Amino acid sequence: MGCWKQEQNSVIQKVKDLPGGMCLAGDGRSDSPGHSAKYGGYSTLEQRVNKVIDLQVVQSNEVGNSNACEMEGVRRMFGFLLDQHQLTVAEFITDRHRQIQKYVREVLGNHHLAVDLKHFFDVWHIAKGLGKQIDAISKKSGCDVAGLWRKSIVNHVYYVAATCDGDPDLIAAMWTSLANHVQNIHEHDDDAYPKCDHAPLVEEDRNKEWLRPGKLVDKILSKSLIKDMQKVSPNFQTSNLEAFHSLVIAYAPKHTHFKWLCQFARYALAALHFNENSDRVQAISQNGAPSYTIVYPKYKQGGFSVRKNKTPSTYNFGVTILQRLLQEYQRSPQELRDSIQELRDREPPTLASGMDRPDKVEAVAQHQTRYNVKKFKN
Repeated sequence: MGCWKQEQNSVIQKVKDLPGGMCLAGDGRSDSPGHSAKYGGYSTLEQRVNKVIDLQVVQSNEVGNSNACEMEGVRRMFGFLLDQHQLTVAEFITDRHRQIQKYVREVLGNHHLAVDLKHFFDVWHIAKGLGKQIDAISKKSGCDVAGLWRKSIVNHVYYVAATCDGDPDLIAAMWTSLANHVQNIHEHDDDAYPKCDHAPLVEEDRNKEWLRPGKLVDKILSKSLIKDMQKVSPNFQTSNLEAFHSLVIAYAPKHTHFKWLCQFARYALAALHFNENSDRVQAISQNGAPSYTIVYPKYKQGGFSVRKNKTPSTYNFGVTILQRLLQEYQRSPQELRDSIQELRDREPPTLASGMDRPDKVEAVAQHQTRYNVKKFKN
C-alpha cells in the first residue's frame, strides 16, 4: 500500500500546484453483478491531471446494504480530500445519483472549501438512461415508431452538451425544441433557440415517421429530465474514469471473491497502472498516419465507434513495488510485518460475523432429517 500512498500524495501535490479548485469525476463500482454486492468501490479522478486521486472500498455491512456503499464512498472521499488535505473543489462530475445530488447541495454547499462547487452530470450516463427509457416506450402497443427515433434523440443529448457551453437557459430551449422537431415543427416559441439548426429536410430522404404527441414527447418534456440536462457537464466527462473501471476488471474480476484488504490492494494496483499510463499518446501506423480502430460497444446496439489506438502500456509500477518491498524487508522484517498487520486491522468484520452461528452437529442433524431421501417417493 505504500506505493499507492506515495502515488496518491504525488497526485495531490500536483493538484495543489495548479490554480483553482479540483475538477473531480467520481463513480461507484460493485464487486459483483446484481443488487447484493459485498463491496462497493468509489473511484475519483482529477480531470486536469487525468490521474486517480482517491479510492474507497466500502463493505456492505458497514452501511447496512450494498446500495448505500456508493454514497458512503463519496462521504469518505470528500472527508479525505477536503478535511484532511484542505483541498478546494470547483467541479464534481457524476451520474444522476439522487443521494449524491442531495449531499452536494446540503452538505458540500455549506463547506468552506466547496462554496463555489458546481455539480455536473456526465453526458454518457444521461444518454444511456434516456436510451433505455426510449427502448421501453417503443415496446408498448402502438409506440414502435418511437424506437426509430432513439439514435437521433441520443445524438441530440450530445449535441446539446457540446454546443450550449453550460448555459442552462439555452440547454432547456434546445432540449425542449426536440419535442417540436419529432413532430415536424422546426420553429419554436423561445427566443433562446427560435428554430432548429439543420437545413430544410427533404421528405424523400427521411427513413422514419414524424411523431404525434404521446409518451415519447412527454418524456422529452419531463421536468426532471430538463432539470438534469441543464446540469450536463460542458467540458469534462467521466469517460476516463469508466476506462479505469474497465481496467479494474483485469485486477479484480467480478466473478471472483476477495477479502477486503485484497480487494483494496487490487484497486490500488489498477490505479497505479492507470496513472502511469494515463498520458499515453496516440500510436502511429506503419504508413505514418495516426492509428485508429473500429469497435462495437454494446450500448450502441450494433453501431460502431472509432477509437484511437494508444502507444503500448508500461508496467514500471510493478518493479517499484518489488524494490520497495525488498528495501523495507532488508531494513526491518518486523516493521514490515507490523505494517501489514495494521492494514489487516483496518478490515471491517466479515458479513457472517453479525449472524447467529448454530451448533454444527445440530445443524447437520436437521439438514439430514429434512432431506432424508427415504421420505421422497418416485
